[in-house]
Amino acid sequence: MESMRHSDRQANRERATAGPGRPGAPRGASILALADDAYPRLLREINDPPDRIWVKGSLPHGHGIAVVGSRACTPSGRRIAHRLGVDLARAGLVVVSGLARGIDSAAHRGALDGGGETIAVLPCGIDRVYPPANRVLARRIAASGALISELEPGTEVRKSSFVQRNRIIAGLALAVVVVEAARQSGAKITAAYAADYDRELLAVPGSLASAVSEGAIELLIDGAAICTGVESVLEQLRPAVANPARRRLERARGSGASTIAGLDDAGRAVLEAIPERGGCSVDGLANATRLGVGTLLAVLTDLEVRGLIRSVGSQRYERA
Repeated sequence: MESMRHSDRQANRERATAGPGRPGAPRGASILALADDAYPRLLREINDPPDRIWVKGSLPHGHGIAVVGSRACTPSGRRIAHRLGVDLARAGLVVVSGLARGIDSAAHRGALDGGGETIAVLPCGIDRVYPPANRVLARRIAASGALISELEPGTEVRKSSFVQRNRIIAGLALAVVVVEAARQSGAKITAAYAADYDRELLAVPGSLASAVSEGAIELLIDGAAICTGVESVLEQLRPAVANPARRRLERARGSGASTIAGLDDAGRAVLEAIPERGGCSVDGLANATRLGVGTLLAVLTDLEVRGLIRSVGSQRYERA
């Protein structure tokens, strides 16, 4: 694995500096060199940072949290990623992902819907959008965050581009959250880079019967922290980051953004299963409601976003 990553790093540098000359940035984009003050600090600190990056939009200054996962995600996974994006944004954190279909797109949209900022790392030149179906989403991101790429303008997507992109996603973030991932997937490559770069790594436990959960479950077995919502992420961050984020999140929830109105049957069942005092474990809620793990986690995330419950650690929830 280490020798593979070493060869990846060498190839990354060769590809990033390949091509005729060094063209200027396309209209609406700018170039940041490694020595520039505005170059992202966390990205500069990894062992193989890009010599330069192209940026479209404005790079956010907040702390980045990467949310990644399968393109062929389940509806439950998409909902979890969106809710995580919303909550992270309301906590003042920056959602980082790769603009891919499925989990990545849902996380970006959640951050935007939560009124926050997000960064999309492209596997192509900054003057391209991949996948093309996400052009509208890319414009929204550039207006409320940034698109970035280390590849020369005009570079089309190549298979190797995704590994380059995934290392940058991990490099920009304090923590990486894998929502759904197959055993062989780009999200697991991002997780491997997160481990290399000493980033916090979390994974959402999914159904044992789902192929798109197998990679996330393997990460949990290997020591990744369990993610059941935004509180799980905040618990992994140092207090200087987590405490202000919790305060911002509480203010957002207290502003009327969260409400019991509109809860579906599953939401009401979970809320009713949580006692007024003492809280309840995820296992206890699964037994009480007979909901699948993926559905239950999505409902818990939704209830957290609405401000109706809160995580108290050790996979336990109480009424807010």
